[in-house]
Amino acid sequence: MSHSRLVTLSARRSLIWESSVACQSHCVIQSIHRNGAPELSRQPSWRAKAPSIGLSRRSYATQRLDVKRLRAQVDMRARVGFYTLSNSQGALKMDANKANSIVSDFLHQKSNMDHGSNIQRLAKKYHVDLDDLTSLAIATFKIPDLSDPEKKAMLPPSQHKAISGLLLQGCAQAGDPLAIVHILTAVYSSSSSPDPAAWEIALLFPQTEIVKYRKTLENLGSEAKSIALGPDVLTLQGLFLERDGQIQKARDFYEEAILRSHLKFEPGSRHPMQLPLIDPWNALGFLLKTDKDPSIQAQAKRYFEKGALEGDDPLSYYELAAFEPKTSTKWLQYTSKAAASGHIQAMVDLADFYQEVNSKQSPILADNNMRKALNWLLGWKRGGAAMLAREWLQASANSGHKPSMLKLVEYYEAGGEHERAKEQLRQVLEPPSSTNQVEEWPQLVQLAKKRLAGVRP
Repeated sequence: MSHSRLVTLSARRSLIWESSVACQSHCVIQSIHRNGAPELSRQPSWRAKAPSIGLSRRSYATQRLDVKRLRAQVDMRARVGFYTLSNSQGALKMDANKANSIVSDFLHQKSNMDHGSNIQRLAKKYHVDLDDLTSLAIATFKIPDLSDPEKKAMLPPSQHKAISGLLLQGCAQAGDPLAIVHILTAVYSSSSSPDPAAWEIALLFPQTEIVKYRKTLENLGSEAKSIALGPDVLTLQGLFLERDGQIQKARDFYEEAILRSHLKFEPGSRHPMQLPLIDPWNALGFLLKTDKDPSIQAQAKRYFEKGALEGDDPLSYYELAAFEPKTSTKWLQYTSKAAASGHIQAMVDLADFYQEVNSKQSPILADNNMRKALNWLLGWKRGGAAMLAREWLQASANSGHKPSMLKLVEYYEAGGEHERAKEQLRQVLEPPSSTNQVEEWPQLVQLAKKRLAGVRP
């Protein structure tokens, strides 16, 4: 299943929360920089006499101990700060000190028992539910590290992601549905999309453990009626079955997941830090759309329509638009809905659409209903279709679509705005947001480098 299929409504619903946490997390880390542990001492360069080998070894050992201690202090302060933030945002149902105590207690006992028993012990000792501990594990993975590369290089790597993996293992071994769904979403997504977070999470778990989690997922499927994450459990089962070529079984699971799903967003129905998972109506729509039988392909429209019109799902709106001719008002309505909700390709399509409308000779204007709709729309829009095309092009560029960025470069250069063109070219050079994410448009990056150097293609 392609990455575009994983642009889900659940991801859109968590976008505002994630943006808020990302912004405030930066403040947490800046606070650590200002008030954190003391700076590492550097050996003075003006010593006249070299230390003896014994002293040198002791000095090296002391320095290693110092940086380990400093890393522990930085991590502890980052944990408390991020847990405080997560608690205030409703993603963590315990105060920061309690959360930090649980992590310390877990690590202290991790060599004395298996992780599942350790988690169950902690749940009883601290009077928390298993899914609260899974929430703690998920939050721990997202704790930001020092942003200063020089300071970061002087310390051992942070262990927060590894700790998160151990906590999640324990929660999964204890049978918590949130842990199982989160881990297996990462496992599935890591092999079907370039999502760097999913890839990082999936690497935390041995294959022997993943096999056990798949079995737990099957058992949870029989309880889907009674657990809040039932639709996610069924959808994941369908995705794995589809990947294994068991199409009819996958379809059955998707259909049951749709029956159990809330088409309209319900606050608290999913954890705000939970990895995004495709909604079952879209999964089934894609499954039917790729069938060789045209009559089965046509059935896909019904599920995209359900997601769009009943669930206000941007991916469903975009796929539903594909069943309509570009000259129809329905195409414009559905694509506009998807674009307004953040679907990047829909933004690109709208920019192209309004650019074509601006040509005056477009066959789009031959349709009477479309012409009336555009007359109403463009009647109040200063600059008309050309301005709408530019705005949607800007929106797609702001969302990271580098082909749109280069189109803006051409626009600026044609208007004599050379500094703005250079700034846009520099935006093209920006690396992916995650270090593990592969550049989607490497050729455009090289082209931008040449343009900035004054070399025209």
